[in-house]
Amino acid sequence: MDHGGSGQPVLLLHGGLAHARWWDFVVPHLGPGIHALALDLRGHGDSGWAPDGAYRIADYARDVGRAIAALGLERPALVGHSLGSFVALRYAVDHPRDLAAVVVVDGRASFGESGSRYMKLLGMFWAVPYPTLEEAVARFQPLPKDTIAAPEVIAYVARHGFRCDGGRWTTKFDRASLGGHEPFDLKSRLGDLECPVLCVRGERSVVLRSQSAKALVAACRAGTLVEVAGAYHHVLIDRPDVVGQEIGAFLRRAADRRVAGDANA
Repeated sequence: MDHGGSGQPVLLLHGGLAHARWWDFVVPHLGPGIHALALDLRGHGDSGWAPDGAYRIADYARDVGRAIAALGLERPALVGHSLGSFVALRYAVDHPRDLAAVVVVDGRASFGESGSRYMKLLGMFWAVPYPTLEEAVARFQPLPKDTIAAPEVIAYVARHGFRCDGGRWTTKFDRASLGGHEPFDLKSRLGDLECPVLCVRGERSVVLRSQSAKALVAACRAGTLVEVAGAYHHVLIDRPDVVGQEIGAFLRRAADRRVAGDANA
């Protein structure tokens, strides 16, 4: 989804089981000088499902590269939440000189065996169909379920996450995508990144612990950590105002430093 704006192109990558519209509440707070585009990752939202079940982080990252090329974006910034942060970091370490900045929103640079087994187990459960969209929205809970998001925000992202199939409403995401979460560890490659990296952590997140967030930014050449008070893992809907303001300010600082560096070169 192209949110418009002019200046630094920014690709917004949502989390697992989610979709591009989760960013709708963040974008208005990004401020000037930013052209925001939110993508539906393969198997999520309105994107097609992978017929061969190819849902590895590398598969998503290649899709991001295709989107950058198709849209003609020059030195974009990547902003990812949870799964989207895995994808952003994977693309970044594979293309360490091609990005203006990377923002990791409550995400990590590694994913372990236990997490992989848990996600594969979740993928084995059938999607629950609902007779009406209203009931589907009323039953919706994010995963993890802890959130301080306003009820109308929860209802909004839920409403955009269901589709009608044969008269019944089911989630848009492909449950096979849960089985594609293979273990990985990118920590040793973070030092290769030539662009600045911002890590935004929800203060109450149990997905990204404080120590892990500090280790992530320390591994980068130019890493910055921001904690959002009171927020959980779904920080982008818990406090979209703070998240948008922090990301926007960070991207403008990165652009200013880049211009100053070019002038001194």
